[in-house]
Amino acid sequence: MRPRVSICIATYRRPRGLARLLDSLERLKLPPDLVVETIVVDNDADGSALSIAQSRSDSLRPLLYCIEPRQNIAHARNRALSKACGEWLMFIDDDETADEAWVFEYLALVDREECDGAFGPVLAELEEVATPWLDIETFYSRRRYSTGTPVGPADLYTSNALVHRRLFEGRGFDPSFGRTGGSDSELFRRMQSSGAHFLWCDEAPVVEFIPPERHRLGWLAQRAFRGGCVATRLERGAGSTSSGYRAARAIAFSAALLLLSPLVALRGRRRLARLWLRICTQAGHLWSLLGRSYEEYGPRRDP
Repeated sequence: MRPRVSICIATYRRPRGLARLLDSLERLKLPPDLVVETIVVDNDADGSALSIAQSRSDSLRPLLYCIEPRQNIAHARNRALSKACGEWLMFIDDDETADEAWVFEYLALVDREECDGAFGPVLAELEEVATPWLDIETFYSRRRYSTGTPVGPADLYTSNALVHRRLFEGRGFDPSFGRTGGSDSELFRRMQSSGAHFLWCDEAPVVEFIPPERHRLGWLAQRAFRGGCVATRLERGAGSTSSGYRAARAIAFSAALLLLSPLVALRGRRRLARLWLRICTQAGHLWSLLGRSYEEYGPRRDP
């Protein structure tokens, strides 16, 4: 029987995270007649995730494991697309876990609402506290909406998504974004600009686990800088405003933030840190406007 849902997972040397994710998929509450396939694409040419996938082959049926030797997240995601047989494709990251009702709630939404896909909340959870004053709510939380809300370009990502397979016909993830990040946002924005209608499903959360090396201001600054680079690149690709205007805006905003920093510092280090992250984002905008890029996902990545 053809699966209705294909769960697509790209992984690279995260054995503990992948095992935790697959454990959560084993706990999904599904109707007995629903066929869900799980696709694990190992972006490690050495096949380091093989044993973990094999250990779940009886509990997660069908489960397909394959290797994408070209180390690039977009290539790995495209390999998953080429293997998926489901009517709906679901995406989740290898450092996340799914709620028991994850699949059920998504399908309930698309069965009652006319749409081409849906996106859901990503809830951060610390594996270990490394920097006590960097609280989850202030520095790691993402926006949430009521179920059925149309999703805008800023909330399109593969960390928690369901998209109809017809939208991938003739489309794929752009490998030029594979090392910088943003290949998911770029593809889903292309779909949206072609008329795709995406909704929010707040009852289908996933949990993202934050390791101690990411519970630091330095990592957040790095991520903010990368986010600014990618955001500007996406805007330029969509033909949004001129480069000169964007540069002037970023410089002016950065200058204003720097001038405000002494006043903000008086209100505590959390507020000062948030200001610093906004400056890092603007620096990323400028870096991209200068024609430079920032590769967060290089040959080595968090285990």
